[in-house]
Amino acid sequence: MKKVFFLLVLSLSVSTSLYTDLYAEVKDRTAHKKTEITCPEKFLNNPPLYFYCIYSDYHNHKFDSGIEKAEKALREIEPLYRKNPGAKVPNAKVGDARLKDDRVYKVKSDLHMLLGMLYFKKAMNLKSSEEKKTFIEFEKKLEKKGFNYFETAELMNLYIMKKLFPEAFNEKQKEIYSKLLKRAGISERELDRLYEETRKEEEKVEEERYSFISKAMKEFQTAVKIDPDNAVAYYQMGNLLSGISEESAGEDSEVAEEAYYKAALILKRKGDKTGYKEVVKKLKLLNPESRYLKLLKGKKDA
Repeated sequence: MKKVFFLLVLSLSVSTSLYTDLYAEVKDRTAHKKTEITCPEKFLNNPPLYFYCIYSDYHNHKFDSGIEKAEKALREIEPLYRKNPGAKVPNAKVGDARLKDDRVYKVKSDLHMLLGMLYFKKAMNLKSSEEKKTFIEFEKKLEKKGFNYFETAELMNLYIMKKLFPEAFNEKQKEIYSKLLKRAGISERELDRLYEETRKEEEKVEEERYSFISKAMKEFQTAVKIDPDNAVAYYQMGNLLSGISEESAGEDSEVAEEAYYKAALILKRKGDKTGYKEVVKKLKLLNPESRYLKLLKGKKDA
């Protein structure tokens, strides 16, 4: 399963229509001027702007900063949620900025969802600095031998092919590979060492990626538990699970289909036709024969 998470590559984009009901609106009176926005120290001082700052961190790949802000906001709103989930969040409208829905449980659900998005995107952008450093040093060594990028890539491709598919490694490839090794002044043992070093680094990154994706899933689940009508949280959950299902058994696919189905039902009920079509499209791509597609069409034998 950890390998599945390591290989997981899927779209994190969400259609604009799906965001129309999400957290806050921040209007800029000077739309054509570059303005510097100062984020509030506390979430409850200006929730709309604070939400904007979290999403700005998400958009600009400042994941740690966004995660810290989201966790801080959740700590602030927790006492309000325990006291009265249906109450209104203070300062829901500040100037031209306002929350889309100022009920405490709605805001808390969106914060959990956004935290999940940050964890997920951080997981997908993890890279090993040590692995990169190892490759850079190796490339520089080959550059001194007159190798260009394509020749270095050819050498590594031939090495990997020999290692993974020795039976398909023909005589011509062996000859080219041998000449490249000789020209580089290295032995295959040195490539083995490079491969082993990078493999270990990949495993470390994989462990970390697995951890963040698990956290993301937990946040999405919390979001829909707090607010079963949070369509975007279901959508994000479907995105995550549909990626896993491509590399694993059908159980994850079934859960992903159900998540998309729930998102579609909510959007349909709200009259968001564009968002509904977007989710149904995702569901069709995941499984054109999904029973949930039949349910959406009103077929009782699904």
